[in-house]
Amino acid sequence: MSHRIIESLLALGGKKKDKSIDLLSTDLMIRDKDSRHEYTIDRVDFDEGGKPIVSCYRYYGPRGEKKAYVRLTEKDFDNYEPV
Repeated sequence: MSHRIIESLLALGGKKKDKSIDLLSTDLMIRDKDSRHEYTIDRVDFDEGGKPIVSCYRYYGPRGEKKAYVRLTEKDFDNYEPV
């Protein structure tokens, strides 16, 4: 399974670095289904078992000057949707 995920992320423009894939595109976004907050996917790491951990962020504050970071594991994926 993780081999297919890696191939898909590389096909989307990701750059492989050791045990992670950096995603430099601002087009890869997800939305929290409950809060409706949108996050830009920054990178995807893989744990010891090869399961993905998605690191993403969103801007907030009066002028959008602050960043909130979220790390998602497979158990969190159902709570998010693509934008």
